[in-house]
Amino acid sequence: EKIVIANWKGKITTEENAVALARASDREGLVICPPHAFLDEAGAVLSHASLGAQDYAPDLSVRGVRYVIIGHSDRRREGETDDIVAEKLALAISDGLIPILCVGEVRAERDAGRTHEVLERQVIMALSRLPAENSPIFIAYEPVWAISTTPGAEEESPADAVRNIAFIEEQVFHGAYPAVVSYIYGGSVTASTARGFLEKEDIRGLL
Repeated sequence: EKIVIANWKGKITTEENAVALARASDREGLVICPPHAFLDEAGAVLSHASLGAQDYAPDLSVRGVRYVIIGHSDRRREGETDDIVAEKLALAISDGLIPILCVGEVRAERDAGRTHEVLERQVIMALSRLPAENSPIFIAYEPVWAISTTPGAEEESPADAVRNIAFIEEQVFHGAYPAVVSYIYGGSVTASTARGFLEKEDIRGLL
């Protein structure tokens, strides 16, 4: 069973639009992540989709949120460190939330051949403080250079995504972390490219 996580970022700016989009997106297997200000309003109209948040906050579990994105490239670009990511991940699990951990390299790191080095560091640091056994976690491989809002963005092939996800999975396996991890792809996809990623057995969904 595949999952699709829709991160609305800051594109929805009114309660009316948030409610309308939530209603239109209310499908099984979908997680919608509205801006924090509209969590209550969007969540109230969902019957089939799940509610997610774009970043950790202490009030999420009491607002009906089930999933939370941690370590998104937008946050890392604003100065969020590996330590902060690890702390937020641990807090989210303690609150009973399912984290969606984003890891991925920027273009300069990719061009320098440092993709695996970056992924290894981000994964090991993020999972270093897990507070509970068998916590469900999604890890989204989010190559920053393949995100549509990145200047000069390139498309990544599903086969390349699978190779890097396999490397991430190796780091989790060798670390023997007390978590149940599923792997998804977080680079930009379109209606025409989504199927190529979702058809891959090792990719459990899309962010």
